[in-house]
Amino acid sequence: MRRQLTIVSAFVLVVALAISGAVMLLMLHRENTAQMYRATGRQAYQIATAVNRGGVSAVDPDDLTPGAGIDITQVVDDRGVVVAASPGAPRTAIRVADDSNADESKVRYADHVNVPGYGDEFCASVNTAYHADREYTILALDKATGIRSSEWTTATLMAIELPIIVALGAGAVYLLVGRSLRPVSRITKQANEITSTELEQRVPVPTADDEIRTLAVTVNSMLGRLQRGRESQLRFIGDASHELRSPLTTLVGLLDLADDTSTPIDVETVRTILLPEARRMQAMAEDLLLLARADEQGLTVVAGDVDLDDVVVEEVARLRAMDAAKVTAHVVPVRVSGDREMIRRAVRNLVDNASRHCDSAVWVSLRADRSNAVIAVSDDGPGIPDDRRSVIFDRFSRLDVDRQRDSSGAGLGLAIAYEIAQAHGGSVSVVDGSHGGATFELVLPLGNSSDGSEESRSRSERDQTVPGAPDRLDGGDPERGVDALT
Repeated sequence: MRRQLTIVSAFVLVVALAISGAVMLLMLHRENTAQMYRATGRQAYQIATAVNRGGVSAVDPDDLTPGAGIDITQVVDDRGVVVAASPGAPRTAIRVADDSNADESKVRYADHVNVPGYGDEFCASVNTAYHADREYTILALDKATGIRSSEWTTATLMAIELPIIVALGAGAVYLLVGRSLRPVSRITKQANEITSTELEQRVPVPTADDEIRTLAVTVNSMLGRLQRGRESQLRFIGDASHELRSPLTTLVGLLDLADDTSTPIDVETVRTILLPEARRMQAMAEDLLLLARADEQGLTVVAGDVDLDDVVVEEVARLRAMDAAKVTAHVVPVRVSGDREMIRRAVRNLVDNASRHCDSAVWVSLRADRSNAVIAVSDDGPGIPDDRRSVIFDRFSRLDVDRQRDSSGAGLGLAIAYEIAQAHGGSVSVVDGSHGGATFELVLPLGNSSDGSEESRSRSERDQTVPGAPDRLDGGDPERGVDALT
């Protein structure tokens, strides 16, 4: 990169200097030529004015004398005879090209004029005068060889200076780029020394506030994410191993005992120990596969109209049938677009989580606003500390109190609910509950569902009752929903 930048900068410098030099030489040439034309034009005009006034005899001899900017002067009549000239000037008329430039004053200018007997190149101004029905041509010439030689000298000096300037500029760029890229070299060296087991290391951050500092900060941020990801992966593997070890130990222990004693395992042991542990492992494996699919390619949502009130009522009825807690439900008719089975699984995970952590009661509600449907599940348990709420949806994330009170959960239910909510464009969060415990809120966008239709409301008011309790309708107002108390 250093070499490429030096080459590019040298090329740009050459082009810039060449263009600027050419422009300067052109301007110098034009200024010198214009200066010669001004001197010769002024001389030719003075002589023409005198001829117009009194003929050739009226010309002041001093006007014909070579001076500053004037080397040769001639006055030629209409027969081509030189009637007056400066001392030493040719006695034959000097010919000037007919295609010379002309302006409104009838003054002609010519460059590259050759004078017989002179080896030099001249610039000429040509004017016309009239007297006594005679036409006179006045020529004033200035030697251009010296000026053109100075221009060539300037061009030569510029050609000599060009490679020197380019070399100095390229060297400066090379050193400057090398100094600027020195922090990059240190970053590269440090990054090469970082291994997968040393992600806690960081690359040095330059003090200068430039793009290289931004690069270093970005690399360190990436390393931090990789470190957190690796730590999370290791923690995930450790937790998965821990959770699977217990049921496997139970299964292997009983099978080893049966093998050693040659005693068949009785049906009661199968029903109460082996089958629940096997189902626990099966459920954990299914949860892990679901989360793995979510990580790899995201969950596939088979969208359709879902009556959330039906889903919530079914889960409330299931929880009441388990007789694990007193359940209070408040449900309004809400319809969304999504995958019914996924949404049902998310609601079940939240309800089961509340059931495991409550002291005696669980509250479930469903409400809707203009854009979202909100399912809230609360309990009267110990709640969740503020410092744990940021990780409660991580996989295998379980509070210490969870492990003491209940060993049935693996810490995957909330993570699955989170992934399902994300797949539907919604969210799930935990807030302080109004009953002393925690409240989990599952938010799903309404989208283009048919929520709010009169048909849906009538059906929900009529059919969405929670079995197992004396449910009641609050005044027939569909917005107030169904209150079911046990």
